[in-house]
Amino acid sequence: MATITDIAKAAAVSISTVSRVLNYDPTLSVTEETKRKIFEIAEELNYTKYKQKKKQKRTIKKTGEKKERSLGIIQWRLDEEELDDIYYMSIRLGVEKRAAELGYNVLKISHLDDQSIESVDGLLAIGKFTQERIDEFAALHEHFCVIGSNFPLNNYDSVNTDFAQATELALGHLFSLGHKDIAFIGAEETDNLHSYRRYKTPTTNTYIDVMQFHGLYKEDYFILKENSRLDVPTGEELTLQALKSWNGKLPTAILAANDSFAIGIIHKLTEAGIRVPEEISVMGINDLSISRYVSPSLSTVHAFTEEMGEMGVNLLDERIKNPGIAKRILLSTELVIRQSTAAPRQM
Repeated sequence: MATITDIAKAAAVSISTVSRVLNYDPTLSVTEETKRKIFEIAEELNYTKYKQKKKQKRTIKKTGEKKERSLGIIQWRLDEEELDDIYYMSIRLGVEKRAAELGYNVLKISHLDDQSIESVDGLLAIGKFTQERIDEFAALHEHFCVIGSNFPLNNYDSVNTDFAQATELALGHLFSLGHKDIAFIGAEETDNLHSYRRYKTPTTNTYIDVMQFHGLYKEDYFILKENSRLDVPTGEELTLQALKSWNGKLPTAILAANDSFAIGIIHKLTEAGIRVPEEISVMGINDLSISRYVSPSLSTVHAFTEEMGEMGVNLLDERIKNPGIAKRILLSTELVIRQSTAAPRQM
């Protein structure tokens, strides 16, 4: 298992710098390049924990000069935005690794009028693009795959994580510890999501459904901001609002919409003198590399983000070689128990 020392050595920075970057310390002054390097190294080292692959020998037919192959990727998050929510960085790294294994070069497409689109063998869109944007991308290339959009994709290959399952695992863990007063703090980037329900993410709706089923849902403990980013600062902002509205009537546990939110929640609970997990347990979803390095280390549900990227490349490679019906791939998740969750405080 990779440690902060391993990351510091690979990034050629101090252990303290790595710790503060991974904990999103706002007082730390380092370049964006240094932050990106640390996050990417942490993701790459973390990747090996879950990745158990046999090395595959690639055979190349000797029929003359080999044609150079390439894939174009369109990213929903800008480079600088990846550092606020490294979920998409993890997917991108998975894409780049698998593409290299299959012998593809990867080109980043930043503009839809980019002439390089015509030269790539396939096109991959990463992120919560709207249906309109996805249709625009698909019109540019016959070989197309989407990772991370929940819009209906009738004619395109797509890959997603089963966040309904992830939420059930998270709540099941908290129930097993004896929690009943479980709050939810989250956000939805509403305009980029599809649903016929009041809320649009599987995480949000599953929390409501499960808590209502068990007769445990309390409106005061449901905190959600619409049309907002799921990053650390927003998690901090909503936690301050929640603490003020709860007025001392605290839940025993908080389920965060993702790990970035969980980090922001822990920041503000700690500042308020509320101990995690002794007074409030905090549970995340995603299990990115940062999750094990926060204090306390974060209990969460692992989304196989790098494998999402790999699967997207596999689908695109298959479509290039042998076009067929569109495939929707939904990857399962895995509970990861660390130090941020414990039995409820004594009332």
